[in-house]
Amino acid sequence: MKKLGILLFSFLVLHFSAVAQTKKINVYLLGTFHFNQVDTLTYDVNDEKHQESIKKLAKMVTGLKPDKVFVERMPEWEYKNKMDSSYQEYRNGKLRKMRNEIWQVGARVAAALNHPHIYQCDHPGMYGVYYQKLANYIKAHNEQDKLVKKNGLGMTVPLTTLMKSDSVRSTVDLLEYLRWLNSAAVQQSSQAHYINVYPQIGNTNVFSREADYFLGADLTADWYRRNIFIYSKILAQLDYKENAIFLVIGNDHIPIIKQLFKDNPYFNVVETEKWLGQTKIKTKF
Repeated sequence: MKKLGILLFSFLVLHFSAVAQTKKINVYLLGTFHFNQVDTLTYDVNDEKHQESIKKLAKMVTGLKPDKVFVERMPEWEYKNKMDSSYQEYRNGKLRKMRNEIWQVGARVAAALNHPHIYQCDHPGMYGVYYQKLANYIKAHNEQDKLVKKNGLGMTVPLTTLMKSDSVRSTVDLLEYLRWLNSAAVQQSSQAHYINVYPQIGNTNVFSREADYFLGADLTADWYRRNIFIYSKILAQLDYKENAIFLVIGNDHIPIIKQLFKDNPYFNVVETEKWLGQTKIKTKF
């Protein structure tokens, strides 16, 4: 029995030593707003000043030399989205005016590095369904302040709400705005409201399991589920020969995905502020 224990211990030591010695894949994450979901009359990423920022950003990412670029699209819908064939068009000089960050950032970087493909990793979620249930609940129970103002015990107001992200975006250049979005303070406050606002809305009487039992916790659980699937789809498209990968995705996704990669010993998450730069925007609480 003693020998078996020694053998098992030796195996574990060798296994974890091998993992430690394996060259880790660098992970570069960029959180963003959805470029094509803003009013083009007031903010159009195709405007020259924004294009200058995007070109600078793309040059930064290209310099990191990621082996694969991942974007927020569902690969299981390839037959409908035809992302791969569209990317080939992009490589041939078309689709350059598309406003989505998939093309403005993801495809621009992949094409500059002469990548033959761009990789999709999004997964469907039920955020809208659960949010509507919460909205109905707070209206029926006169608790609007909890959801709208995050005005409750132990609740965090995201900095994007507190500082009015639209106003911030309109006063600085696009690159600086992305630095702000990717700052630790903004992302931490965003993640916090998923785990300390939503779980406190709904019937939170632990002894009374009704239809509205912990409605907000359902929303948070679904949000985690979606991001775990996104992470899993990225893993499924790696051969572990990569030196680095790059993901551009909606900013709220970043904290969970970052933590998943941090906890995986085969990856090294490079903090975005290290390669993108730190924001000069002062945080206001």
